[in-house]
Amino acid sequence: MIATRLTQLFDLRYPLVCAPMGRYSDAKLALAVSTSGGLGTFGAIHPSRPIEPAYVEEQILAIRQKTDRPFGVGFITHLIERYVGAFDCAIEHKVPVFTLSFSDPRPWLGKIKASGATAICQVQTIDDARIAVDEGADVLAIQGNEAGGHCGELNLLPFLSMTLDEFPDTPVIAAGGMASGRSLAAVLAAGADGAWIGTGFAVTSEASGVPQSMKERIVASDGRDTVRNRVFDTLASHLNGTPNWRRDIAFRCRSNPLIERWHGNEETLRNRIDDVAREFAEARQSGTLDIDVFGESAAFISSDQDAANFMEDLCTQAEYRLRMSLARIS
Repeated sequence: MIATRLTQLFDLRYPLVCAPMGRYSDAKLALAVSTSGGLGTFGAIHPSRPIEPAYVEEQILAIRQKTDRPFGVGFITHLIERYVGAFDCAIEHKVPVFTLSFSDPRPWLGKIKASGATAICQVQTIDDARIAVDEGADVLAIQGNEAGGHCGELNLLPFLSMTLDEFPDTPVIAAGGMASGRSLAAVLAAGADGAWIGTGFAVTSEASGVPQSMKERIVASDGRDTVRNRVFDTLASHLNGTPNWRRDIAFRCRSNPLIERWHGNEETLRNRIDDVAREFAEARQSGTLDIDVFGESAAFISSDQDAANFMEDLCTQAEYRLRMSLARIS
């Protein structure tokens, strides 16, 4: 059994948080994770497919009907104002845990704390971490650029080490590349209190929002077919009118012909944005272009299983690696 400040804070069996993947993690996955001993969450904001307050309420009620274990709801911080109804719904229903990601958490963090909820802030820079701690974040999730979906520029290990040195009194969890016992053991040995995992949970049987074809490509991937790019966000923002992401934030996904054509040629893309965006929208609608969102940790995933077994295997392997490392160095 691995005991950390994270497991103590939420009375968890495993020091694991399921990432709030918009449209991929829902009540079914969050419930499976929380009832099996981790912290389950679901995403309440999607940058290109709006999530209504009714959906958020439905997920909250579905979870509460079957468990009193803690669970969370996740928000992309700079999009909350655009979809504030979803945020207000979660506040009104007194969701126990909120996660905020990708930009300045003010003023939302204050409202979360005032509601009595626990706040986890996923951060991409040390300045982000300072703001979050100053504003009262209960847990920091340090995200490296190995993560699937949106992520910052920094590699996980040096960023994690800097954060642990600066904020020894704040629980810190690692995000990006966490899907093997060895990687979990590595961040625990460095001083982290657990891991925030997306790709590993995306292939579980309870992740019903993830297309089966994407699960199969994750299992088949060694992680090297992913690329951190701005092509998708450039097109999606043009089509949907969503606010731009911070300059240091990009999108890691499986490479495809669209990304291969425009990655590194964003200036030309912007000059031809109307034509390319129309082609992009048509390809998505016809099903001829897949956007498979996963990170480099796909290298560690060889099969799909249920969430309970995934967490049990991951933590059992991590405990073994930690014991072996201690014996080796002593």
